[in-house]
Amino acid sequence: MQNREIFSILLLMAILLGGLWSAGCISPDIPGMMSSQKASSEGMGMDHWNAPIAAYPTPAPAPGAGAWAGDDQKIIRTARVDLEVKDVMATRDALQSIATANEGYIGSLSIDRYRGDRLSGSLVMRVPAASFERALASIAALGRLQSQAVRADDVTEEYVDLQARRMALANQRAQYQRIMERAGNVSEILEVQQQIERVQVEIDRIDGRLKYLDNRIDYATITVSFREPEPVGAGGGPSVTSVINEGIAGFLGVTAALVIILISIIPLVVLALVACAAYRWWKGRKGAQAEEKRPE
Repeated sequence: MQNREIFSILLLMAILLGGLWSAGCISPDIPGMMSSQKASSEGMGMDHWNAPIAAYPTPAPAPGAGAWAGDDQKIIRTARVDLEVKDVMATRDALQSIATANEGYIGSLSIDRYRGDRLSGSLVMRVPAASFERALASIAALGRLQSQAVRADDVTEEYVDLQARRMALANQRAQYQRIMERAGNVSEILEVQQQIERVQVEIDRIDGRLKYLDNRIDYATITVSFREPEPVGAGGGPSVTSVINEGIAGFLGVTAALVIILISIIPLVVLALVACAAYRWWKGRKGAQAEEKRPE
């Protein structure tokens, strides 16, 4: 029972210190904490906890995260370009060539037809951050530039914070694993394993966010909208078919409006007729009473 109590105390200390690491209140110095735990167990006179504690390697940073992000900025670059081009299909091919030449790729592409035979397109291009300016200049040269917006979001603070939290959680996981080696029965092992799984879920979530940020940082996003201009002299006048269609549409619209108005006023007409009938009945009865009261 005494071993059980000591084990529970150590597990509670690990949970509390893990929370402090996650909050950034203390530095994640695991060997120092283990030394203090060892001294505590020696003070209790328990030789079972006094075995030498071997040093363990510092947990590696998140995959793709590299070293601590304090040495450079983490910038997410995005741009939106609106072009007027002569040929949408030729522009689509040129944009695909620009993406390939800059070691990028096309994320999405759509071509639509509007206002007769004219075409418009929308495309999302991902290129390495180092090729962002070059790709943007090549895209703007494909047609008449209507608008362009460039944005750079600095995510350095979030990136460093995620790495620090992951380091603290990795140290906390290592501590739980060392406590598990000292566990004396199945219930203690299950209790520690539950804490290890909780910490691992948090580490996996942070790794996913870091991977997403790395992708957005390494590859800039350029959204391109391009459309063909209106042909010169295209507005010569309406055709007979379009006039007939517009006339039919107007007639149907007016008819629908009249039906709506008629349905809306029917309740008012019914109420007016009821009121008129009631008034005439009341007036006739009043006249009859007056006739009865008239002297002979």
